[in-house]
Amino acid sequence: MLRRRILFGVVASVLCLSATVTVTSQGQRLVFTRVNVVDVVNGQILPNSTVVINGRTITAVTRGGAPPAGAVVVDGLGKFLIPGLWDMHAHLQGSGEAWLKLYAANGVTGIRDMGADLEFILAMREATASGRVLGPEVLVAGPILDDAPADWPLRMRVKNEAEGRAAVQLLKRRGVDLIKVHNYTPRDAFFGIADEAHRQKLPLAGHVPLKVTVEEAIEAGISSIEHLSEDGKVWKTCSGGAQYRPDACRPFYEMMARRRVWQTPTLVTLSELAVVGTPASALNPEHVAYANKALRELWAGNQGFFVTRPEIIDILKRLAEVGMIATRDMAAAGVGILAGCDGLIAGFCVHDELGAMVRAGLTPSAALQTATINPARYLGREARLGSVATGKMANLVLLNANPLDNIANVRNISAVVVAGRLVERKELDEVLFQVRNAAQQ
Repeated sequence: MLRRRILFGVVASVLCLSATVTVTSQGQRLVFTRVNVVDVVNGQILPNSTVVINGRTITAVTRGGAPPAGAVVVDGLGKFLIPGLWDMHAHLQGSGEAWLKLYAANGVTGIRDMGADLEFILAMREATASGRVLGPEVLVAGPILDDAPADWPLRMRVKNEAEGRAAVQLLKRRGVDLIKVHNYTPRDAFFGIADEAHRQKLPLAGHVPLKVTVEEAIEAGISSIEHLSEDGKVWKTCSGGAQYRPDACRPFYEMMARRRVWQTPTLVTLSELAVVGTPASALNPEHVAYANKALRELWAGNQGFFVTRPEIIDILKRLAEVGMIATRDMAAAGVGILAGCDGLIAGFCVHDELGAMVRAGLTPSAALQTATINPARYLGREARLGSVATGKMANLVLLNANPLDNIANVRNISAVVVAGRLVERKELDEVLFQVRNAAQQ
């Protein structure tokens, strides 16, 4: 957050798990019967539904109906089917390959990785795309383009417009899905990066650089702003200072909505950055146990930094409090909100973030949209992602309780479908056991 090396100063080794997971074949027909389909677009329940999956695609969603012969049938009586969840601000390099499975075990079937060494993250994308590793679709930014201090990791350093354009061209050739900028992206480099990203048809996302205004970043074509630009720069811009003024910000938010500038507020990270890994953390200790040694050591190092700067803890607390209010107000003004975690515990953190969205004032339905249909809309892939409907990708989560009644029910998972492959509760528990054991080594 305030300094990106706080979260990712260490490159963790990749943890490869050898135990297999029993799944249905991607070529086998799979059917959910008598299930309650959660219509995330309209916030409704479609009861007694039959959902038919062929390969990686949902081929039918009907009310009632008998399953086709020869299909694997899952009785969904009393259960609720939602689209697979997305983490729109992930950092795999802090944890490695093991967390691909951890995402899947928590119903997260897509992630947008927002900064990693290029060879590492391309390998992670290939691992799940090929089916070699059970895990989410990985969208890749590759290295962050800025000129941060030498000890900040995950960078490709650019000092001027020419270097910024060359970096975008190189990353395009290597097949990245988007371009990420940060606090220390030089001003002229930023505008060169933004223009070249547009030319290369790559989305531009990240922090608003320190020497660029929010309005200038929007005009240059930034498509999503992360962490409310870290120090509250988004809401401070329209407030005219550090005192949040919702009435003054409403027209600004409406402008962002018209310009389709999305926000990934990472609310839990804002509140946890100074305390994660300590007794003061609000994260479930059972979830924290999935952090590997390198990540736990990094957290411990962070605490040493904050002990020497206690005033930063108060600043972060204030930013977290205002960030929740600003997120609610942005959503009310029509700004698209995306759920993202920024390096907290894979999968579990998405559930935590949806809970934070509700505490901020969003309805459970609106919170669920931030991890389902909103990512699909942001990516321009609404025709294939984000809802349970005919023609959509078969990325699904079967829940034991209704998330529209209580968003915490997204944790109560009965089964997950990843690219058409069914993984039931017993196998999900085995994955969790494997990953936790590996993290403790």
